Amino acid sequence: MKEHIYETDLLIVGSGSAGLWAAYSAKQKNKDINVMIVDKGPENWGGLMACAGGDLDIVMPGEDIQDWVKDWVYYYDGLCDQELMETLFKDTYEILEQYQKWGCEYLTDENGRMDTVGVPQRGLEHIKLYVTKVKGSGGLRMAKALAKAIKEAGVESLGRTMLTDLLKDETGRVIGAIGFNTIDGSFVQIKAKAVLIATGMGGWKSSYMKNPSTGEGIAMAFRAGAEIRNMEFARVWNVPKLFGWEGQTTLLPLGARFVNARGENFMERYSKTLGSNTDPHYSTIGMALEMRAGRGPCYMDTSALKPEDAAVVKPKLGWQYINYNRLKDDCGIDFFEQKTEWMPQPLMSYGGLVADLKGATRVPGLYAAGRCRSIDPGVYTGGFALASTATSGKIAGESMVDYVQELPLVELNQAEVEQLKGKLYAPLNGTGVPAKEVLRCIQNIVYPYEVSIIKSDGALQNALHKMETLKAELLPQMGAPDAHYLMKLKEVEAIAFITEWYIKASLMRTESRCGHYREDYPDHDDNWLKWIVIGLEDGVAEAHTVDVPIETYKHPIERYYQDNFKFE
Repeated sequence: MKEHIYETDLLIVGSGSAGLWAAYSAKQKNKDINVMIVDKGPENWGGLMACAGGDLDIVMPGEDIQDWVKDWVYYYDGLCDQELMETLFKDTYEILEQYQKWGCEYLTDENGRMDTVGVPQRGLEHIKLYVTKVKGSGGLRMAKALAKAIKEAGVESLGRTMLTDLLKDETGRVIGAIGFNTIDGSFVQIKAKAVLIATGMGGWKSSYMKNPSTGEGIAMAFRAGAEIRNMEFARVWNVPKLFGWEGQTTLLPLGARFVNARGENFMERYSKTLGSNTDPHYSTIGMALEMRAGRGPCYMDTSALKPEDAAVVKPKLGWQYINYNRLKDDCGIDFFEQKTEWMPQPLMSYGGLVADLKGATRVPGLYAAGRCRSIDPGVYTGGFALASTATSGKIAGESMVDYVQELPLVELNQAEVEQLKGKLYAPLNGTGVPAKEVLRCIQNIVYPYEVSIIKSDGALQNALHKMETLKAELLPQMGAPDAHYLMKLKEVEAIAFITEWYIKASLMRTESRCGHYREDYPDHDDNWLKWIVIGLEDGVAEAHTVDVPIETYKHPIERYYQDNFKFE
């Protein structure tokens, strides 16, 4: 087996928006520092950013960031890290300006102004999305611009490499990582002064472009001693049954709506105030209840869109443009002329690593940025991810430069490396249960509505029993015939970790709040104004709660977004 040994000052795991921004900002702060970015996919491919529409949430000049924070306190039902949200979004306009310098374009009015054409999100007063000019390829353009910038800055990139374990010195500081090449299986060791995890969310390998999000970075950091929180929250999206699409966060504010088989705008049954113009967490609850009542299937109806608005959101390039034309030409489906059937689909976990305002975890030398860190509790606004991943990556990259200034590179403990190497390659024997079969079992556990959408104690307890059985009996039997399937196996191990704690935390939170709805506890409970935090204590994973420090925050909790809805 071939081996490769690398050395760098800053090791960044993940080449999505957060990882690329961290690498770019680190080199901008100190051009002489060595930065290496590693990804299990192609070199600097851009992660989910490359698949995204390219829209951004931007606090424009003259706006008060505190107005945005107050909107989030309301939208998150109080479960808002106010200091973090202020830190991440106060400099978003700087991010926008840099993208524009790189040639990325956004919609403006007839006078060339962007601030007049923001799309309000989720019925909130201040949070707005700014739309990319060329719908369907905005994210890819951003990814290519960032990849070019870090290459010109001298960042070293390593693709098709999955890192599996972090290593620490005798003081507990992270000093490197090990992993393998996903093509030829060669072993990889990397010595580093600090490591950033920027690998995205955990998830269940659902359809469309969410397939890469499996949580292996989160699980790796957790094993090294980092804490995780918000594991009870998951993104359950409403998606077209027959094809991929992107952009409902723009379509719904502009007049599109969800209707049932009778043609009724069913979300008005559950919220007279917001109707369909809300987060998919709420509209998928409505979908599930409509289907339970026999009023399904459900559809996206775009007939109320104005022609000029439809022209703005109609895809012009990229995968969505290809989908649109194939649907129209081959299937006789015009997305903007007729109803299309949609359904709920569990996509990804909102749980992630706990980090401070600079991106540092509680493990010295270990940082987190982007969607792999815990930011929001299961509800979403369009453009949030591309903005928060950029700013959190930028902040973490700059902070890591400061952290490593006087630190030496430390030799990895080769006895520990050999032990981890043996464990890593143990399943690589061509026999055993394929990872795909285990993944299907996990999906069958977590996908039922009563586990992922309208949760209840009995269903969650049953799911936890199945998950514990799978963990004890099926996970140890997995095998991989080659390096590619070894990567798939490691992904499924991480998915199992994410799923177990999603179920346990969902059982623990006996209320409904934000992206967590318990049919047996349908209301918010002020005794639960706290985060569930999970960490290793003496090698054992344990969960505890941390109160939201409202008394130290700027904004009190005066209203709850959840109160706009009544689900029966």
